[in-house]
Amino acid sequence: MTIDTAYLSMIGDLTDGETDLFRLAAQTLMSRSFIVRGTEKADVLWDFSIRNIHLLEAWFACAGIQLKRDEMLGVIALRPGASMRARLGKEETCALLVARLSFEEKRVELSLSRFPSIRILDFVQRYRTVIGIDLKKTRLAEILRSFSRWRLIGIEGDPTDPESAIVLYPSLALTLDQAAVDEVLQAVTSVAPETDPSEEDEDVE
Repeated sequence: MTIDTAYLSMIGDLTDGETDLFRLAAQTLMSRSFIVRGTEKADVLWDFSIRNIHLLEAWFACAGIQLKRDEMLGVIALRPGASMRARLGKEETCALLVARLSFEEKRVELSLSRFPSIRILDFVQRYRTVIGIDLKKTRLAEILRSFSRWRLIGIEGDPTDPESAIVLYPSLALTLDQAAVDEVLQAVTSVAPETDPSEEDEDVE
């Protein structure tokens, strides 16, 4: 990975206020993996990050990390090497697939001020349709909270309430591209559903 030292030197020319925003942008990307336009009351962080994207790219390149951005969707994504990536379990992968498919269906609703959403009840029903098994209520809540921390979704209400809304962020589109969607779908449909009769938890209905 090529590092442009000219951009690294420009980091030192930032004002105190800009340095604070640079630090916040780096921390947000490292802790949440994404900066998503429209997720804050003011888009100061997004605007700063786009204006100074080459500085951020050079800084992360020192750690072998790439950034990917889509200004149309309004997303800057962290792309670490394979050894630094989070490993998802089967249920998380399936839930991510369902969220991605739901976003694709509803992305016509995407605007600068509003993101598409889906009720948790509808999400669970879609999971059952696509994956072929039910996702337990407590497990779903854990996964949704995890996705929210990564800034893949937002949760409006209690994640255990079927009537609560899952806000679908465009970062989903950068997490799973179409090739990855096809690959996961093929893997899911080629494996028979597995059930564990010892699991006694409440389904979301």
